[in-house]
Amino acid sequence: MIGGAYIVVFKQSAKFDLSELEKYIVEDCHAPLTAKRKFEDLGKRLDWLEKYAELPAIDFNLSYQYGILVRTIPYGKKMTIVYTVEGENVYILRIMPQSMIIF
Repeated sequence: MIGGAYIVVFKQSAKFDLSELEKYIVEDCHAPLTAKRKFEDLGKRLDWLEKYAELPAIDFNLSYQYGILVRTIPYGKKMTIVYTVEGENVYILRIMPQSMIIF
């Protein structure tokens, strides 16, 4: 279904990641405008995933941690979205710094 209309679904772990990211940027870094830009960038990336979720290759290096059909795409300058595609759904598993991905 490449080029289709996918439905993006956030798993609880991804929702937690977003909450922690926002908290860190706003409260610890005192940068609410940066947080706003980060989430605008995320919105653009999610729009792309709604159309082209199956284009990035499956990342077999992460399969032991997230499942055999996991994919990743960069988000912003240093973040990664970890997701899987099942039928018409794109499940966002994690949103984390690229440096946290262990191969």
